[in-house]
Amino acid sequence: MLPQSTGQACHACVLGYDDPVAGVTGSPTTAALAPQKPSFGAALGNGLAAATGALVHGTSRIFGEVARRGGSALAGFRARPEHSRWRAYALFFYGAIVAATLAGQLYTDNVLSAYVRVQRVDLPQMTQIFVRNDSSKPWRDVRITLNGIYQYRTDVVVSGGHVMLPVNKFAIRDQLGKPTFAPRNIEPRNLSVDTATGRYEAEFHE
Repeated sequence: MLPQSTGQACHACVLGYDDPVAGVTGSPTTAALAPQKPSFGAALGNGLAAATGALVHGTSRIFGEVARRGGSALAGFRARPEHSRWRAYALFFYGAIVAATLAGQLYTDNVLSAYVRVQRVDLPQMTQIFVRNDSSKPWRDVRITLNGIYQYRTDVVVSGGHVMLPVNKFAIRDQLGKPTFAPRNIEPRNLSVDTATGRYEAEFHE
């Protein structure tokens, strides 16, 4: 037994330990894996991320509540009898506006579809009145009046037909039927066309 103890002591001296091997504590691997303190940049990034998440969550809740209340208010308004009444009023007035617009576009005071113009001729110098029936029906019992007093009469003007007369062919007739013709240099101011089915008036401008 003694020689074995001596060998161990000598072996310890050769290795140069100040203490027995069993007295050495601590592990290099454990020291290397010790937790490190996080940097300032990482802490700031984490804080901003958390603040952004909280802001998004709060905003979503606020707008979600607003949308929910708005939808409830709209549904309640539609459910009221007043909503249906005002909607009916709006549709009525819209229809009235459309009807009035169409009536204004389609309306014409030229019920005879007459085309009238003053035609001046230099040689020989004269002024003529041109009247055309642009309707699909003939005019009957036609009376054409120049400047309110001078007249020309004819029994019929067919559809597409026309009357072209010098102004001095329009006349005033007395009770005996004697004509007094308009002067050749009379200036046409207005003309009216009377038939069995309607009347048309035209104003002439220089």
